[in-house]
Amino acid sequence: MQLDLMRATKRALETPSLSGWILASIIYTIAPRHVAFEHVPSPQWQESHEDILIFVGGLSDGLLTVPYTPHLAQSLQRFSVVEILLSSSYSGFGTSDLEQDTRELAQCVTYFSELRPKAKIVLMGHSTGCQDIMHYLTSPGQRPKIHGAIMQAGISDREAFDTLDDPDHIKKGVDVAQRYVREGRGNDVIPDYLTNMVFAAPVSAKRWLSLISPGPEHAGEDDYFSSDFDDERLKGTFGAIGKTGTPMLILFSGNDAHVPKHVDKQLLLNKWVRHIKEGGGIVDQNTAVIPGASHTLKELDQPMTNILERVNRFLETIN
Repeated sequence: MQLDLMRATKRALETPSLSGWILASIIYTIAPRHVAFEHVPSPQWQESHEDILIFVGGLSDGLLTVPYTPHLAQSLQRFSVVEILLSSSYSGFGTSDLEQDTRELAQCVTYFSELRPKAKIVLMGHSTGCQDIMHYLTSPGQRPKIHGAIMQAGISDREAFDTLDDPDHIKKGVDVAQRYVREGRGNDVIPDYLTNMVFAAPVSAKRWLSLISPGPEHAGEDDYFSSDFDDERLKGTFGAIGKTGTPMLILFSGNDAHVPKHVDKQLLLNKWVRHIKEGGGIVDQNTAVIPGASHTLKELDQPMTNILERVNRFLETIN
């Protein structure tokens, strides 16, 4: 692994952001087809921003596809924002999985830990990026230590699919995917007519079942945030975070269109927080349901400002 900026793949880019800013950046090659993009809003930025916030987007996201990331980068006092491209970025999510994401996240954490040995490293997930964080912290296996984790707009894909107009169509996809898995073809892509009402990307049988997480077991690998899980299920996920010693900040969007109306967001968040604390974990006091916040904060208005302020206050506690 290359450990200095001169030997890292390094390019200064001038990219017009959604707000009209000019963004300088550095791109690092972590591994073949696996790069990281560090926002550098000013020439002296790295001198005062040694610490790293690794930002992980959701399904179909890639570099600069989440609207608020340039604003996040501008707002931070000590941390640089690093967006990463994983195998699952853009249309790759349909043929990847959380285990692959976690391996690549571990590579990225190791890379920056060696590049900047004194740096604090925090992971921040948006949407499905929150599932990556849960998997990084709670699934079996040894991974590099991180100093904190932030989850913004973590939602249940299963419950989001329940809001669609054609549940019978979703079930057809489940039936075909389950047949593929029984036949040993779990990594094969299922016919696109079964998935294109939801995703404009090829989706394997295994990933479709992971996201849909059919009952009665609801055993999908991606199914961390559903509102109907009992305490025993939550104890094995949120309750396991405490063993890692990782401080957590959870930001639930109050107007998230992907969360069914019957879900009590505050009650659900309280359940997650209780299980983290009962497992010996740390939940930051800035954890909250954010009034008026959409899933991606695309409006870039007061709810985004609220979230950025909470992220900054949380990061001030990382030392």
